[in-house]
Amino acid sequence: MKVGLLVECGREGPEAVIIPRLIELLGSEYGADIEVVVRPMSDKRQLLTDCGIATKVLLDRGCERVVIVWDEVPSWPDKNLKPCWHNDRQTALANLEASGVSADKAFLVCIEREFESWLLCDDGMISRLLSRPTHPVRCPKQRSPDRDGSPKSTMMRLFKELAGASYVDVIYAKRIANEIQSLNKVKKCKTFKRFALKLADLEI
Repeated sequence: MKVGLLVECGREGPEAVIIPRLIELLGSEYGADIEVVVRPMSDKRQLLTDCGIATKVLLDRGCERVVIVWDEVPSWPDKNLKPCWHNDRQTALANLEASGVSADKAFLVCIEREFESWLLCDDGMISRLLSRPTHPVRCPKQRSPDRDGSPKSTMMRLFKELAGASYVDVIYAKRIANEIQSLNKVKKCKTFKRFALKLADLEI
């Protein structure tokens, strides 16, 4: 199955780099042959308002479906606007309809708060990422990461406390992808379950 993926980041951004690794593991664990074509969008605003044209291009290039993924809270939020999944969804659906995209070809997945909520599920990955031969690190298990009010801030705190490092998503994206070994923990996250279902009808 060839699937298009729209994400709200640059080409080296975390979603563009890490989600394909998660898809690779989904395919391996569930016996699904998934080829993913990633189309980065510069930010949440562009993703929601231009998803129709981008989705149509991906479908025209042979993708069977397109999954559109965004964070509930954008990287640079407008403090005067409260994040709203419903409004985001309506904006995206209107754009898809205006571009003539069939409802059964495009699927929406909003990640609660921020993408880092998925990463915080995997304390083992964070431990491996921050460990050094002379300084092993054990990241504490995070309670309900998908309910964390600010997952990115929590990630920054863990990096600082455990390794004296600064978390910059673009810098660490490839290393994070390389350290993800299984889906056992992130599978408990409701938005990741939805992602797997919309990606390839996988009920995990």
